This record gives sequence, structure tokens and C-alpha cells, in this order.
Amino acid sequence: MLRKFLTSVGFAALLAGPATAKDNALQMVSIDVEGGGGTLFVTPDGKSLLIDTGNPEASRATGDNPSSARIAAAAHALGLKKIDYLLITHYHGDHIGGFEGLLARIPIGTVIDHGDNRETKASTQPGAAEIDLKNPPPGSSAYGYNKYIELIGKRPHIVAKAGDVFRIGGMAVTIVMADAIPIAKPLPGAGEANPACAGMEAMANNGGEENARSTAVVISYGKARIAAFGDLTWDREKDLFCPIDRIGKVDVYLATHHGTGLSGSPASVHAMAPIVTIMGNSARKGADKARMQTIKDSPRNQGIWQLHTTTVSADINGPVEMIANDSTDQAKDKAHALRLRIEKSGKVTVINERNGYNKSYGG
Repeated sequence: MLRKFLTSVGFAALLAGPATAKDNALQMVSIDVEGGGGTLFVTPDGKSLLIDTGNPEASRATGDNPSSARIAAAAHALGLKKIDYLLITHYHGDHIGGFEGLLARIPIGTVIDHGDNRETKASTQPGAAEIDLKNPPPGSSAYGYNKYIELIGKRPHIVAKAGDVFRIGGMAVTIVMADAIPIAKPLPGAGEANPACAGMEAMANNGGEENARSTAVVISYGKARIAAFGDLTWDREKDLFCPIDRIGKVDVYLATHHGTGLSGSPASVHAMAPIVTIMGNSARKGADKARMQTIKDSPRNQGIWQLHTTTVSADINGPVEMIANDSTDQAKDKAHALRLRIEKSGKVTVINERNGYNKSYGG
């Protein structure tokens, strides 16, 4: 079903918050944190999961509208007074940076992560010196991690293990990889040999060891399945998809690593065969040409929705009505989100917050 614009009543119904008894859908919001991680899930009974917190308060990417303010606004718009669970996929600044600011804006319950910071070298270059983890340089993932542990304080803190399942309202959140350790057995419906693994090349660069340690999850809501893998790198994806596929097909794919070339291998994307992809890119980061083509070539692809028009390779942008922020001028950026209404039947409706344009898939 496709509508170019909704009436105000129709738009409100699609975005109905958890207090609205008539709506039994899972709400998913891909928040524009300018090329970082920030995805919110809210169940019909008001239970919530936030994956990552975007960029730090003082960031050139977000300017005077920091990631924490954008996330808190999205949470409040869905009727939340607190975030029940926060999953930090890894400790890079564009995923953990908004944590301190967010704590000042909205209460946070249980925090989940992969455990100790694993990025211990001064750079990703071969032979780089080890850093002092007790006194790491500002800006390093180790520095951010130490601050994060301090901020967690006495709130509940879980170190995720592959195979853990968290039930949040009507969602089942399955940890399929954490700290570079994959699930031991395929999920139900998976387990077949993956022909897309043939000839899969190795990739030496991972952009920092914390990317490779990302906590990856598959979220189930009724028949609907959503894959969110943080910045999990090409070589670690291989552990989930080669030689056999341990994940199976998904309906919604939150493009790994913002759609950059270090992740989103054909072996992973073709095995998951997503119907709809949400590309959490910024104007100058993510949505790389090769990765976009991989998704377009996957067997069930019906649509790629972008948070931003990309300038990385302008010819690969999808239809402008499916792009939440169409201007590449940061001064004009309104930080619009992409919102998804996910039904237990498997029906997924994606809504562009900028213009109300929406499309439904499956179910």
C-alpha cells in the first residue's frame, strides 16, 4: 500500500504511541543522529529498547541539536517517561557518545553491552602502540568506555552473551553475536549452506577493533524479524553466515555500519534477504555505492529508505520521497527520522517523518 501524503489523522494513527490501546504494532524509530547509531523500539504496552546513543553533546555533526536531544524527543513523542533497556553495540563515539547527555534528559533502566573495551591500540595501523587503558587519550574508545562505566553507576548492567534472549513487552531480542563470539546454533528457520559465501574475500581493515566486537541482535515481533548488527565488520559477519547461514531471513534490515564498505557483505545480505532496509547514513558517511548495490541485488529487496541524501556517490540515491533529510546542506538539516510500524502479521509500514510519505510491505 502506498500513499504520498497522509491526512493529519492518518499520520497520527500510524505514529500512535504505546498508550493507544487500538494500536497493537511495534514502533521503531531510526533517529537521525548524523551517521551514528540511534534506534528506538517501543511495544504497544510501553516497553522500550534503545540501541545506541549517537554522537557526543559537542559534535560538529549534530551542532546545537545533539543526539541526546533528538533521542529524548523521539522517546517523549511515543509517550515514554523512561527508556527500559539501552543496548550499546560498541564503544565508538558515534554509538556511545550521547549516553551522558541522554541520562540528563530521560531516565534509563538496564544497560546491555559486550563487556570490556577491546580497542587497546593508538590506531588501526599495523604495529601501533598500546595505550594506557587507565589513562587513555581523550577521543579514544577506551576513554569513552571508562566514562561510560562511571556513568552506569548502580543501574542494572548486563554483559551480553551470544544466545541470550531478552523479552521486552512483545519483543524477543536475541543476541546473535557479542564480543566477536557468534551463536553456536542456527536460529529457527536457518541452517542451510550459503552459496553467497563462495569466493568471499577477507578484509584486513576493520576500522577499529570495537567494530568487530559489536553486539548484533535479531528482534522478533510476531512473524516480523528485524536485524540490527551495529558496526559488525565483514570478517565477523562471515562467522554468522558462512559456510552455513545461522540467521535466516529478516523483514527489516538496519544497514550494518551505516552502509559503509567495511560491512554488509553479499554473504550476509543475501542470506537475510531483507524486504526493507533502513540506511542510517549521513550526507557524507555511509550508503556506499557497493553496499547499496548489494542490498538492491538481494533477492527480496523491495525498498531502501535513507536518513540522508548521500554525497558519497550521488547517483545511487533512491527516490527523494524515501529520504528523511533531502538537503545536503547541514545548516538546513531538520533531523527528520524514519518511523516504522511493525505488526505481528509481518506487515511493515515505513513513514518518512519529513513529508508523511509511507509504504507498507508484507503481512
